[in-house]
Amino acid sequence: MSSPAARLVREIWNANEDGARDKAVGLITKIFRNILKKPQEAKFRKIKKAAIDKRLGSVVGALQLLKFVGFQSLDEHYVLPETTDLGNLVDAVEVFDKRARDMAEAKANLEKVLEANTKKAKTEMAKKEAHRKKMRKEKEQAQKEVREKVIVESKANKINFGMKLKKFVPPKPAKGG
Repeated sequence: MSSPAARLVREIWNANEDGARDKAVGLITKIFRNILKKPQEAKFRKIKKAAIDKRLGSVVGALQLLKFVGFQSLDEHYVLPETTDLGNLVDAVEVFDKRARDMAEAKANLEKVLEANTKKAKTEMAKKEAHRKKMRKEKEQAQKEVREKVIVESKANKINFGMKLKKFVPPKPAKGG
């Protein structure tokens, strides 16, 4: 991706927000593909300047790309002369197509990673929930055993352990000292 077309496409791709970029790329590729399908038809080589400026004027690199492939500003239109070599236009379309393929591949890879992570997270959550259930069951069983356990008499209970102790009272301070 070192051609001038590639640099302009990269600028369009990197310098703009996704929504604006995607609309601009769609419009530019539609214009370029129509010209490549029917290069002799003048209606595809002539586009209204006001409409293009409105839709592409805020997209960094878009108007520069149109000028790079050969569009010229004439009165109220951008015109691609019939004598213009379409090589740069073909390069730009190929670069856009490669970017689109790369983006689709990256998106597919991202979806695979997300799916794998989601599956892993669900497995971990299921393990934790199973562990929680096991712990709750053990806790309930232990509580049940404590409730059902018969309290046996102990020596401490018989002698009222700790009941005959006197409360500690600190000594009064000595006078004159």
